[in-house]
This record gives sequence, structure tokens and C-alpha cells, in this order.
Amino acid sequence: MKNRDNSASGPDKKLSLEKTARKAGALVFGVADPDQFTAAPVGRRPRDLLPGAKSVIVIGGAKPRAGDWASPKFEHMELSSTNDRITAIAMKLSHTIEREFGYYAVTTPPGVDEGQQPFLSMSLAAELAGCGTRSLAGTILSPDHGFVYLAVVITTLPLPFDKPLDKPVCPAKPCIDMYEETGRTPCTAVCDASSGGCLSGKIENGQWQDRYYDAARCTARVYNHWIPSFQKILADSLDEPDKETRRMKVNSGLFTRTLWSMTYANISQGQCFECIRVCPVDAETRKLGK
Repeated sequence: MKNRDNSASGPDKKLSLEKTARKAGALVFGVADPDQFTAAPVGRRPRDLLPGAKSVIVIGGAKPRAGDWASPKFEHMELSSTNDRITAIAMKLSHTIEREFGYYAVTTPPGVDEGQQPFLSMSLAAELAGCGTRSLAGTILSPDHGFVYLAVVITTLPLPFDKPLDKPVCPAKPCIDMYEETGRTPCTAVCDASSGGCLSGKIENGQWQDRYYDAARCTARVYNHWIPSFQKILADSLDEPDKETRRMKVNSGLFTRTLWSMTYANISQGQCFECIRVCPVDAETRKLGK
């Protein structure tokens, strides 16, 4: 692709892209080195999506509003998720890079590829770009904004890299204090693996040890009204020999809600949000006081 803009340096282009992203609503912005994705399996690295990639741009934002956290029913987030906004910003950056700077750019799809595996680990990209660190449940937490939805742009445009954060965001100071008193943190208290939940771990010297997240259990509980549910109900309905019973299944509330969830849901959702609801990182933005 022919370069169109040679007047701006790499740092200038990076600043321009960050301003564009933040003006559109991004809360975090960082750039990772594609050579650092050695922890990702072959086939799931930046240059597997875009040969010759020189930079991996990570943006985050569009997190649930205070009203979403005030709701006692996490299921509503399946229908009101705002993650599509952050993906749209990534597409805007990709267009800018190609049309104004003349370099290739690919917005990483937020869904899954073959084998139910992501095209690229956005969590790993966010860590390498200094946008946050993993929580006990694997979700990336920004030190300034807590939970955010993520989007990634892979590009052949050379940009200055950011570094991973020196200090993990999780566990936060209130979590460490609570653990010293009770042996639990806010998230392990609401989703304790020993009591049928998904999380457990020990905190030693301010860091997680023996951390555990039951991703399979978490996924099975959250994906009751999404593509896996659609596949299950569809197969069951097709195998149903009785016409009236088949009609009842297809028109059931479960199947209807599944279709709504597929239409409007965050396609990379995999948690019920209860661990994030009680997370002290950026907790002040979840309450308005009225």
C-alpha cells in the first residue's frame, strides 16, 4: 500500500490516533509490540492476522453505566451491552490508518474463530500495551477505569510501543485488606469456587498466589441465552417428532430470549459481571448517590 502521509513522525501519528480514539469515547489507549505475543499460540498472533504487522493498537471503554450496575439482574447486560461502540472506534482508527497514513490495518474481530478460540487474545494485547492487568477472573482492569470493553487494531504502521504496567491492578488495596481480615476478597466472597462459584486464590505479599478461575463453569452459566443455547434448542427441536411439541419449543420464552440475546448481545461476553460489580477498582463510577 502506498504511503500517503510521510509528513508526520511515528509519535505524531500515535498522538493523532489517540486523540481520535479518545474523542470518539475511548478511555484507554496503548500500543503493543507484535514481537511480544510469544505467549499466544501460533495462529493467534498479530502477524497471523496481518503479515508484516508493526504495531498492535489497543483501546478500551464503553463500560456499563452506573444504572447497569444498579440493576440486580445481570442478564439485562446481554441486551444492553455497549461493547459495539468500542469496536466501532477501532474501525474508525483502521480507516484513518489506511486512508490518511497509507498503511494496512485490521480490526480484530471480537468473536471467536475455529475451535471457539479468539482470533487474538485482547487481554494479552491490553497487558502488553499497558492498558491494564488481568483480574482474578481474567478480565482486564484498567487502574484508572476498572472494567472496560476492549478492541484491537493490528497495523503495518510503525508506532512507539507502550510498556506493560509495573504493578498489577488486581488485587487492589481494599481487597488485600479484606483478605487479611477474612481470608476472602469481594469477588471470591460472591463467587467462591469452594461453594459452587468460579473464583479462589491466596494473597501473599500483595499478589495472587494459587489463583483459580473456573472459566468453563462461568461460561456455562452465562451462555444460557446465546449461540450455544440456540444450537442446543435448534437441534432438540429438529429431533422432536411431535409437531405441536416442536412448535412449543420454537415459540418458547427460552428460544425467544436466546434470539434476542444473539441479536443484541456482546459477542465476546463470558461473565455474569457479579465479580466486577463488587470490585473496588473504579467503584466510585458505579454509584451516583441518588
